[in-house]
Amino acid sequence: MDLPWLPLALTLGPTGLWWSHLLVTVGVYALLGLSLNLINGYGRMFSLGHHGFWALGAYAAALFTRSYEGELPGPVLLALSAFFGMGVAALGGLAIGIPCLRLKGDYLAVATLGFAEIVRISIQNLPEGLLGGNIGLSVPRVLMEVEPATRGTFLLAWCAILLACVAVVALLVRNVVRSARGRTLLAVAQDETAAGLLGINPTRAKVATFVLGSALAGLAGALYAHYQGTIAPQEFTFLEMVKMLLVVVLGGLGSISGCLVAAFLLIYIEQALQLAGQETLPLGVPPLPASWTWLAQWWSVVYALILVLLMVFRPRGIFGPRELPEVLRAWWRRRRPGEAAR
Repeated sequence: MDLPWLPLALTLGPTGLWWSHLLVTVGVYALLGLSLNLINGYGRMFSLGHHGFWALGAYAAALFTRSYEGELPGPVLLALSAFFGMGVAALGGLAIGIPCLRLKGDYLAVATLGFAEIVRISIQNLPEGLLGGNIGLSVPRVLMEVEPATRGTFLLAWCAILLACVAVVALLVRNVVRSARGRTLLAVAQDETAAGLLGINPTRAKVATFVLGSALAGLAGALYAHYQGTIAPQEFTFLEMVKMLLVVVLGGLGSISGCLVAAFLLIYIEQALQLAGQETLPLGVPPLPASWTWLAQWWSVVYALILVLLMVFRPRGIFGPRELPEVLRAWWRRRRPGEAAR
C-alpha cells in the first residue's frame, strides 16, 4: 500500500514510535471512557460490565475479519468489522439492559458485572477452535503487515484512525446529550419519578442510552483487536473495568473533555513507569529511578487505590460535569477578580 506519509514514518525513531503507541492506547481508553461516561455520567446508571461489551466488540470484529479475509479490500474489511463489533456489543447491551435497567444502584452494578464475567468466562472455556480459549485469537492484519520497516507507518496510520474515531465519538456524545432524547435522559437521571409523571418512559430512555454506550465500547474493542493483532480473555478483566471507571471519575462524571484528559494522564503515567531505570528515554518522558519499577508492577493496585481516594476526597473529578472551556474561563476569572466583578 503506497502511503504518502511513509518517508515520515520511517524517520520517526524510538521517540516517535513510543509516542505513537501511547496515543493509540490513549485513543482506545478515551473511547471506552466516553462510552462509559454516557452510561454512568450522563445516565447516572452504575454499570460495572463495560469490559464485557469491549470483549464482545473485539471478538466479533476478529471473527468477521477471519471470515472475510482476502474477499474485501483491507480498509473496507476494517470498517465493516468495526460496525459488526458495534452491532454485537449493542445486542449484548440490549440483552442485559431490558431485564436489568429497572434495577438501581448496587443491584444494577452487580447485574452488569455478572454479565461481563459470563462473557469473559464463556470465551475462555469455549473450545479453542471457536474463539481460541485461553490461548487467544489472532486477528489478520488488513491494512499492512507489521515489520521493522513498516512499523512507523503502521503506528501513524492507527494514530490517525484512533484520533478520528475519538473526535467523531466525542462529537456524537455531545450531540446526543444536547438533543431532545438527551434532555429526556438527563431528566430521568435527575429524578426518575418526576420524569415519569411528565409522561417520559424512564426504562426506554435508559435502555437506548445503555445500548449506544455498549455499541461505542464495541467499537473500541474492534479497533483494539485490529491494532493488537491478537486478543485473549485475560485482557478483558475486571481490572480493566476499574481503569475505565477511573478514566470517567478522574475526568469528571458528565465531562467529555475530562475523559480525554484523564485517559491521557493515566496511560502516560502507566507507560512512563515502564521505562523506570532506563538511560535512553523518549523525548517528553522524565527520567525515573530504577527503584520505581515496583510501582509499575503494582500499577493495577494503584489504579484501584486512586479510585478509592478520588471517591473520598474529590468525587467530582478534575473537571466535574464541566468541559475544558468552562474550566479555563473559571480559572481566568479567578486570576482576574476585577474582570469577574464587572
